[in-house]
Amino acid sequence: MAGSMTGQDNLFLRDVAAMRSHAQAYLEPDAIASARPQATIALLQAALTIEILCVWRYTMMSVSARGLRDQQVGFEFQEQANDERKHTRMVAERITELGGVPDFQPKGLESRFGADYSGDFDRLVAQNLVAEQSVVEYYSDLIRYFGSSDPLTTAMLKTILQDEEDHATDMQDLLAS
Repeated sequence: MAGSMTGQDNLFLRDVAAMRSHAQAYLEPDAIASARPQATIALLQAALTIEILCVWRYTMMSVSARGLRDQQVGFEFQEQANDERKHTRMVAERITELGGVPDFQPKGLESRFGADYSGDFDRLVAQNLVAEQSVVEYYSDLIRYFGSSDPLTTAMLKTILQDEEDHATDMQDLLAS
């Protein structure tokens, strides 16, 4: 079970961690976000990729055997997929506003194919919890990075962070039920 929590067999978490790792190069403590538009766009592209991964995963879980059998579980994951879809649009629009082009076909992701959603549902939810906690940390890092140098991006990230914290709580609740 520990391996599935740390990412050894949790491709979803491994992809989230890879996006965060790639973005860390841009999170220099002395950097001023507004003076580094390429860094801002790269950081937001990593967020966009994470959101795309979450849409895929949560949509699949909403129609998994358990999601279809238990209407409340299916509804919960569909609601989360809808939130992540909303975040995808927010981040993509911000990338465009900053002069970038959102990449909706992220490459090099391990969780895109071959994920098994028919197995141990509680294990998948536990993996989601760990990934959501990682996403919360990433958005918190971004909020600190952008701070007051880019108030529009910071406000958007705070809105998304609140939803991601709610998703982590929802995962904890599902595991407890």
